[in-house]
Amino acid sequence: MPDAQDPSQRSLDPCPRCGEHRLAVIEVPELEFTDYQIANQTLGIQTDVRLEGPPGIECLACGADWDSVEALRAELAGGSPAGPEPG
Repeated sequence: MPDAQDPSQRSLDPCPRCGEHRLAVIEVPELEFTDYQIANQTLGIQTDVRLEGPPGIECLACGADWDSVEALRAELAGGSPAGPEPG
């Protein structure tokens, strides 16, 4: 587990919702397999990994997230929140 007080684990910008410097880039890969690669699936071998769209940003402290860096920057600048409402 990363140490929140370690300067190397802190983000440059604070989270606009909680103020913590715990922003991280998140990417959710899409794994693709074919029916002919059953052995690879059984062994857990990834054969094709694609990333869908640009990476998102998430606050590791409060869980708020944004679809893009631009959405985060807009909220930091005082624009309307681009991520889901905390709840």
